[in-house]
Amino acid sequence: MSTQRLLLCSLGCVLLAGCALGTQRFGRAIDAERIASLEVGVSAKADVLRLFGPPTATSRLPVVAPVESPAPGLEAPSEPDPEVFVYEYREDRETFFTAILYTRFRRDVLADRLMVFFDASDVVRYVAFAQETGAQDTE
Repeated sequence: MSTQRLLLCSLGCVLLAGCALGTQRFGRAIDAERIASLEVGVSAKADVLRLFGPPTATSRLPVVAPVESPAPGLEAPSEPDPEVFVYEYREDRETFFTAILYTRFRRDVLADRLMVFFDASDVVRYVAFAQETGAQDTE
């Protein structure tokens, strides 16, 4: 009889345990190979839109006032507020495990972010890219 109780107890524990894995994706994946097509000082805003589509967000950097220099004629000129296109792709990876009174939850948020800065003529001035999602997939 004790073997049946042990079997029923073990079966009950298994039925009370649960596990879940999942990944939620936000935005469109950024094709890192297309970034090489952007040329600073040459590519225009239209080229960026053609390659990557509409940005996730846009922003304008604050105008920087000219810096006064002790030597005449060496003042830094002020620049117009440049526009920035921000492209973001995010993955939320979640692991959930529970067994009777024990629960373990883990969440990793990985993001790829592309920022393209334009000058006053809508020409690419600077490109910045950070990728986290691909680095985790190769492990």
